[in-house]
Formats: sequence, C-alpha cells, structure tokens
Amino acid sequence: MQKKRQIISIFVLWVAIFALAGFSRSDESLIDIPAFDSFKKNLVFQKHQFEISTSESGAIRELVIKVSRDNQQLIVIRQKTDGWVVNAETADLNRNGSPEIYIYASTYGSGSFGKIYAFEFFPTSFDAIRTEPLLPMLTEGYMGHDSFKIENGQLIREFPIYRAGDTNVRPTGGNRKIWYELREIEKKLTLKAVEYED
Repeated sequence: MQKKRQIISIFVLWVAIFALAGFSRSDESLIDIPAFDSFKKNLVFQKHQFEISTSESGAIRELVIKVSRDNQQLIVIRQKTDGWVVNAETADLNRNGSPEIYIYASTYGSGSFGKIYAFEFFPTSFDAIRTEPLLPMLTEGYMGHDSFKIENGQLIREFPIYRAGDTNVRPTGGNRKIWYELREIEKKLTLKAVEYED
C-alpha cells in the first residue's frame, strides 16, 4: 500500500512539473507575440491617397491597402505580413511620376528582422517592388533590429553590427547603413543596394 502511494505521489509530481513547464512555454509565446500593435496610417502623393491598416494580433497579420485617386477608390490590396507593421512612407524613387508606397514590418522575437512591402501605382494598375537580398558582405554581423527611412531620393536601411560573443541587447560593432535605389532588374522593380558604410 505504501509503495502504491509513493508511485502515485511521484506520478502527481511529474504531472505538476510538466504542467508548469507547459504553462511557462505558453507564457513565453504570449510575450513573443503581442496581441496588439495594430497599424493605421493615411498617405497622400499628388492625386493618390493610401489608407494602410493591419489586423491587431497574431504572428502573421493581414495588411490592407486601400488605394484611391482623386478620392475615388481604385483598388484594395490584401497582403499577409510576417510580424507587425512599424511605419509606411510614400515616394517616387525612380522619378517616373508614379507613386510608390513602402511599408516597413518587423518580425517577432529577439531579432526583430526587418522586411519591406512595397508597390508602385499607375492610373489603372500597380506593380510589387521586391528588395534585393543582403549580399554576403552585408550580412556579416547582422542579427536584425533594422530601421528604414526615405531620404534624398533613396531608401536607407540601418542596423547594429554584432561581434562574436555579443548579446542580443549589446551589439559592439557600431551600425551599418545601406542606401537603396529603385531600379528595373530583369523586368522587375527592385530595391537595389548601391552604397553602404559601417
């Protein structure tokens, strides 16, 4: 009888340990994926108006872009985003008179890797703009935490550089800044890195 009690006690103890471990993992996932951070912004470029918004929760969110010209709605774009949208800008980086929008997103977790969702708009159509992958020399020391902005006709990306042994919150290699221009490469609109500095 005593042996049975010991076995039951050990079993109950293991169940309690696994339950607590499961709760701990669940709790961490709640921290990594906040249930807020919806995004809303209205942009205007000449005759075009852009209403940009995202859903409020989840690791994969829905980005909605309502595009109007002279206040007449033209199109609604729905796009899944990895992480949450942090900002949006409009510009004409290739100077062809057609507006572009650049929407900056950040993934969840300690890295917060940046991503750009971009489009160029014409009177009756639009094209998606892709971003050239980082060249190997630009990925050296890269661990996310990107920021983006448009300045002087170029898109600028900036992130901290990590050295061996650096913790996620203490990069010691300074910052890397990359300048992008909008070009047509193999018949696709592409943000191409043209210059960088550490």
